[in-house]
Amino acid sequence: MNKVFIYSILALIVLKVVAVLFTNFSLYGDEAQYWLWSKKLDLGYYSKPPLLAWFLSGHTILFGDSFFSLKMFPLLAYFLIFFAIYKLCLELNLSKNNSIICSVCFLSTPAASVSSFLISTDLLLLLFWALTMILLLKMRANGSLKNFLLFGGLLGFTFLAKYAAIYFLLSFLILVLIDDKTFHALKKNKVGFLVFVLTLLLVVFPNVYWNFNNDWVTLSHTADNTNLQNLDFNFYDPLKFLFSQIFMLGVVLFLSFLYMFRFFRLDFENKFLLVFSLPIVFIVLVESFLVRANANWAAPALISLFILMYRLVSNRSSRLIIINFAISCLVGAFLFISILISSDFKIFDRIRGVDAFVNEVIKIVGDKDVVVSDRLLFSSISYEMRNRTNNIYMPFKEGGIVTNHFQMSSPLKQAREKNFYLIGNKSDISYLNSDKEINLLKEFDVSFSSSKLKFYEVVFK
Repeated sequence: MNKVFIYSILALIVLKVVAVLFTNFSLYGDEAQYWLWSKKLDLGYYSKPPLLAWFLSGHTILFGDSFFSLKMFPLLAYFLIFFAIYKLCLELNLSKNNSIICSVCFLSTPAASVSSFLISTDLLLLLFWALTMILLLKMRANGSLKNFLLFGGLLGFTFLAKYAAIYFLLSFLILVLIDDKTFHALKKNKVGFLVFVLTLLLVVFPNVYWNFNNDWVTLSHTADNTNLQNLDFNFYDPLKFLFSQIFMLGVVLFLSFLYMFRFFRLDFENKFLLVFSLPIVFIVLVESFLVRANANWAAPALISLFILMYRLVSNRSSRLIIINFAISCLVGAFLFISILISSDFKIFDRIRGVDAFVNEVIKIVGDKDVVVSDRLLFSSISYEMRNRTNNIYMPFKEGGIVTNHFQMSSPLKQAREKNFYLIGNKSDISYLNSDKEINLLKEFDVSFSSSKLKFYEVVFK
C-alpha cells in the first residue's frame, strides 16, 4: 500500500507540473507582489515579515523568475513540509510506516493541493511550524542547550515567515501549564530557557528594527485585519470557516474521526496535538463571528488536526484512510486539470487574462512610465513587464496614511512633471502640483477586476 500511496501522490505532482506548463493563467497579484519584494530584499515589508522574499530571492537566482519557475517554488516547499511532518509523526510515536503514509496523505489534502499552486507566506509558516513542534518535543525529552537553541531559532524563523507564529507561543504556554514534563524541562534548565528566549529575540530583532524605523506599519496592518471597531456579528462566516477547514482536511477523514471519537484517548500525543490546533481554530472562529476571517488564517492548526485524526482513524480502519486519500487525490486532480485547461470557473477570475491586458497596455505606453493605483494590479503589471524598461509608480501623497508597500517603495512624487499613463482614477493623482491634462483613452472590462479599469494619458502643460 505504501507504493500505491507514493505513486498516486507522484502522479498528482506530475499533473500539477503539466498544468503549470500549459495553463494560460497568470500569477495572482499577491504572488507577483512577493516576487517584487524578492527583487528588493529588506528586513520587513508593509504587510508581512521578510522570510518568503528572502527564500524567493534565492529561488529566482537559481532557477529564474519565469511563471513555471515561480510555480515550482510551492512544490519544492511542500517536499520539505512532507519531510518535516514525517519527522513530527515519528516524534509523536507513530511507526515509520504510519509516519510515511500520514505525511503522504497530508500532501494529498485539498489544503495542500491548493496551497502547492500558490506562492504564499503559509508555505514557510507550515514548514517552520512543523520543525519547531519537532524541536519542542525533543526539548521536552532532552533539555540540552542545543535543543533549546534550535527551538528558539526555529520559532524565530516561524515569526519571520508569518506573524501567525504568535499562536505557537500561546499553544506553548498552554502546554507548559497542562503538561508537567514540559514544565519541569523548563524549570530544570533555566540556562537553556534563557538561551531559547535570547535566540528567539536575536532572530526576530531585524524585523522589529525595520518596523521601528517604518512607524510599525506591519503591526498597524495586522491590527486593521482584526479591528474590533468594524464589528459585524454574523453566523454565516463562522460556518463557512468551519466547513472550509473540514473540506481542506478531507470530509471522509473528519466524519470517520467523529464516528470513532468514542475510542479517542487523551494521551500526551493527542493532548499535544489538541493544544497546537484547537486554540488557533477557536480564535479564528471567534474573529470570523466578530469581524471576518480567511480560511488560511488557521493554516498551522491543520497539521496537528490532520495527524490527530489520522492517529485515531488509521488504528481503527485503514480502509477509511484509503478512501479519504483517494477522494483527496481526485479533488487535487480536478483542480490541476481545471488549471491545465484554463477553466472558466469563477474562482480563477483573478488569474485569467492579466497577460493579455498588459500586452494591450504595452502597445499604447511604449517605454513611458505607468502609474497604477491598485496594489494587486501594480504587482501583476510589474511582473508581466519585468523585462521592459518602463518605470511603474503608485499614487501617494507624502504624509498620507500608508496602505500598501508600493506607496513606500515606488511612490509617484508630488512634484512630478514628466508625462505618464495612469490605470486608476483621476482623483488618485489630484495631489500633483503641476498643471496637467488627463485624457481617458480606454476602459477595460476584465475578469480579474471587479470594476472596469480606466486607462488615462497624463500630459503636463
